[in-house]
Amino acid sequence: DWKWNQWTKLKASSIEEGVQGKLLACYEGNDKEWNEFDFTFGPIRETDHLVTWLGSVGPQGCLFNATHTMQLFVHEDDTNNSNDTQKQQEQTKLIHKEEFGGLLPILGLGLPYKALHRNYLLMNMALKKTVEEQN
Repeated sequence: DWKWNQWTKLKASSIEEGVQGKLLACYEGNDKEWNEFDFTFGPIRETDHLVTWLGSVGPQGCLFNATHTMQLFVHEDDTNNSNDTQKQQEQTKLIHKEEFGGLLPILGLGLPYKALHRNYLLMNMALKKTVEEQN
């Protein structure tokens, strides 16, 4: 269910390394103006809670290439409880990043990079809210 995510959606026949699909990006998050890009799933490891997808333009990605990664980790947080003793609390940590390469990103061309950074933060907050509301 993608209702929580107004910025980036992936469409593919399955979620497996090497499977190609379409990435839909809505830079304004208004569910109106979606841009479509080709992508290929990179490493997918359910045991590591890892999903990656790759995109490129030009021979061997010389104009543009990107690797997008989302991964969940168990994060133990030390917090003080009311008795002033250390208590371990398990939390989930999300690593969400995209690495760009090629000529276009170097020149600041090809994508609205500032909007992407903002949208990833908004996407992360929306995911957090959705998960917390379900628990």
